[in-house]
Amino acid sequence: MKMTDLLEKDREDILSGIAQAGTAAKAVTILENETDKLLLRYNDSCESDREREAAAYMMQAVRLSLPMIDSAGKTKVWERGTDKQEKEAKGKINIPFVLLTIAAVGLCAYGLVPLVAASLINAGETYRTQLLIRCLFVVAGIIMGFFAGAMQRRKEVRTAKEHQVEIRPDSEKIFRNYRAAIFSVDQSLEEISAAERWSKREQAGNIDGRKATTPEIELFSDLMAAAYSGDPEYALEKIEEIKYYLHKQQIEVVDYSSDTAQYFDMMPGNKAGTIRPALVADGQILKKGLASTGK
Repeated sequence: MKMTDLLEKDREDILSGIAQAGTAAKAVTILENETDKLLLRYNDSCESDREREAAAYMMQAVRLSLPMIDSAGKTKVWERGTDKQEKEAKGKINIPFVLLTIAAVGLCAYGLVPLVAASLINAGETYRTQLLIRCLFVVAGIIMGFFAGAMQRRKEVRTAKEHQVEIRPDSEKIFRNYRAAIFSVDQSLEEISAAERWSKREQAGNIDGRKATTPEIELFSDLMAAAYSGDPEYALEKIEEIKYYLHKQQIEVVDYSSDTAQYFDMMPGNKAGTIRPALVADGQILKKGLASTGK
């Protein structure tokens, strides 16, 4: 069974879980648990060790990539404070501002009124001196007015609203992106399965990784015929052919004797003799025989 088929069975549970999660981090946890579950269920139905091993590596890669899935949904903006509070803050009397404003107006009036009067009466040197002093008062009044306005502006900034942005995960988008990743895993596993099937077809008729030879096939066929015949004499005849086949492969079948005892394991018995012959090639033991020592 494909992993996408297993995933579709859990679709509704995943969508509802992500919707209730509320954050992308919690949505990732839900998908991590689903990834582990899919791998376990796939392994239960898969008979190929190679496919199970490949699935484990690929699902681990999916699990590690989950935090990078595009999950952004609707954006919500939260505000702290209300319009009423803001108006109240703006309408509140700012005593330093009032005092500085009064002082600025007074200084400007003190400097400008006599200056206008003096301009009507030309007093010579005295006029120029008074003009300079009055101008200084006017400048001082302007500077105080500037600081008063700046203090009022800072007050208004402190009473402005604060905003908080919340981006909720889109469960449908997350599921589509996650399903695309699982679909990619299914495609890779299908390619591995196809390659494994093709390899098995190529290995059909092989013995230990090599093609069976015609003499081997004929020998096995004769032995099976002897087994199916139910004729002991025919079976013994075919078994004798094994010695000839092994001889052509430079493997000798050795019976027990005092000269060949080194090729055998000994065990007690009623009479001395060969229980199982030894197989020897060029003086090297391929398979030790078994012999009885007798009483």
